[in-house]
Amino acid sequence: MKNKIVVVDFSGTLIKPFVAEDANLKRYEILGIPKPSEVEHKKLHGTKQHYDIIKQYIAEKYGIFDDMNIGFIQNYDGEIILTGKDIKTIIMTDLFRNCMYLVASENRQKIYSNGILDSLKVIQKRGYKLAIVSGIRKDIITGMLAITKCPIKFDYIYGQDPVLSRDDNKMLNLELAKEGKIEWIIGDKMSDLEPAKKLKAKSIFLKGGHPTGGEENFADYTISKPKELEDIIK
Repeated sequence: MKNKIVVVDFSGTLIKPFVAEDANLKRYEILGIPKPSEVEHKKLHGTKQHYDIIKQYIAEKYGIFDDMNIGFIQNYDGEIILTGKDIKTIIMTDLFRNCMYLVASENRQKIYSNGILDSLKVIQKRGYKLAIVSGIRKDIITGMLAITKCPIKFDYIYGQDPVLSRDDNKMLNLELAKEGKIEWIIGDKMSDLEPAKKLKAKSIFLKGGHPTGGEENFADYTISKPKELEDIIK
């Protein structure tokens, strides 16, 4: 019998939106980027424009530019050459990792969406495998779970690498699908939910994260509180 899998997005779904927002503001402070208004910050969060601003400041602060070639030793493996563009991405995501760890350390289990851990425990006891699929680096996700002593053991965690080369959530979900049948996908924005159609899974939109528009029309279910998951995923 195939594993039945429930996929949960990380930032804005499993953890509250303020976590990534606070971490990003800490990164802005380190790089000397002027603090945006709350409205502007939410609008920019996670967009290409957002990343372009950060990389521009990294280039100016660290003197790293796209056409550079920089030798790099992979962990426990051989040497490769990275472009300046990749190095800027590593610096950007390293800073985000460090700031996310700091926010996790400051807030512990308060980072998790209210009630979601209890509901996921119930779902796990019903025989489902739990997976995290996210555009955030895997070491950020697993590090924060460790720092906060998350009481749930996730069966699968699919995240990004330091240069964000793993395409998008569609590809990551297709990788996960090799482990069983993805039955449900839970997310706070359209890119989290879109893979459900191809995988013939049901999608659940959790309000309150970082929606990009159209989620309620797209999703099979829309919920305001994680507790509602227990009535949907039987």
